[in-house]
Amino acid sequence: MSLPIGADNAINLNVIKELNPSSISSGGSSDTSAAGESGNGSFADALLNSINKVNELQGTANNSAEAIATGKSSNIHQAMIDMEKANDSFELMMQVRNKIITAYNTIMQMQV
Repeated sequence: MSLPIGADNAINLNVIKELNPSSISSGGSSDTSAAGESGNGSFADALLNSINKVNELQGTANNSAEAIATGKSSNIHQAMIDMEKANDSFELMMQVRNKIITAYNTIMQMQV
């Protein structure tokens, strides 16, 4: 379930750097978020950017499949690569969603 090495359309997982505990305890982060902000990104922004990237990959895969089906392109290999990228990124997004829901349910069940 990994993305191909050197994939230009791969999800940028570097935005998770700002969640590093060492950067939190040191009083801030000098890393840049996916939106180009300097340490002002939130988890919600990183999640939204990742969802948008998955959506872009799905659109690219759909366009490639449509081009093959209509005869506008004969590059089946690139179409399959686009579809696999979209599939892998979607599966990753679903696993992240499942982990977030599990964490939310765990927090809601805590006794205060």
